[in-house]
Amino acid sequence: MTAPLPPRVDVVVAGAGIVGLAATDALVRRGASVVCLDGGAPGHAQSAGLARGFRHIHADPALTRLAVRSREAWRRLEERAGAGLLERGGAVRLGANVEPEIAALREIGVEARVLDPGEARSRLPWLAPEAGPLLFDPDAGAVRAQAAVRALTGFVGDRFVRTRALAVEPDGDGVRVVTPRGEVRCARCLICAGTGTERLVAPLGLTLAPRERRAAFRLTFRVTTPAAGPAPVWGDRGERFGEIAYGAPEGPDRYAVGLIDTTPVLDAPDAEALPSDAVDVRDARRRLLAYVRAAFPGLDPEPVDVMLRLFASLRGPDEDAIGLWERDGVLAFAGHNLFKHAPSLGDLLADAALGGAPDPVLSPPRA
Repeated sequence: MTAPLPPRVDVVVAGAGIVGLAATDALVRRGASVVCLDGGAPGHAQSAGLARGFRHIHADPALTRLAVRSREAWRRLEERAGAGLLERGGAVRLGANVEPEIAALREIGVEARVLDPGEARSRLPWLAPEAGPLLFDPDAGAVRAQAAVRALTGFVGDRFVRTRALAVEPDGDGVRVVTPRGEVRCARCLICAGTGTERLVAPLGLTLAPRERRAAFRLTFRVTTPAAGPAPVWGDRGERFGEIAYGAPEGPDRYAVGLIDTTPVLDAPDAEALPSDAVDVRDARRRLLAYVRAAFPGLDPEPVDVMLRLFASLRGPDEDAIGLWERDGVLAFAGHNLFKHAPSLGDLLADAALGGAPDPVLSPPRA
């Protein structure tokens, strides 16, 4: 039985991915009346999957600093949830510009270092020994994605209503949100709808920075030799094994690996979900399996799980770019690789939705 749709609240949050849930939770903690709308179950779309990688290093120093705040926000969320959500396995980065990146991380209090071969084998026993210099961020790790979604869904409670936002319209000194189950009026509407954001804001004349819709495709493999402790997340920017790739543990006996460059840009600009016939991943699968054989010979080469989802990143050189746009009481948030920052983004977006000046880190990227 889904919760009823209230007639009026302070804030409507459109979208129940990890950021929408975190923003709703933050609004509840601030004493605001709020409802979170989504046509699917919480975390069903871009936030799907067992694990995500958390790392500090970003191309934008402001996001590197935000990651420190995000790590602490994850720890606070863990305390409230009574469960571990951000593992302490660290992050390993191949192809890093090692000395400058270590210096940048140490400047924000992260004691990054280069892994010696013995410790690399202990932490990632399935990694090829000829990988090369590896930067290690000890304060990073894997986010237990499903556990995080469950925790936030529990905190949100009956403020989540399973219905789709069809339209968002200015209404006097507030906003009217139209759904299949009726209308709800609010002072402000915060849109965290992922690939569905443009559909809601375009009729308002609110234009986001250009985005590129692509399919994220990754495979999960069995671990043949367990790591000594929580396994680190993986980032390969050097193409030592022919691809730019990432990886994250899904528990002690599974490791998920994906390629950054999976598919061409998808043609349907208004697509919010990924139809089964929207993209041919056969080439991506072949390339990914070849990468795993070369980079991770200690993984069982036969995948045990697959994840395919649609995402929309802001176009430009920074894959982690984020932005918040506002007009007529409607705030639209967009970006990619958001999971790692979710608890701190929730706080920042809640403050903006209640009328505060948006944090500078939310400033849209310049064209």
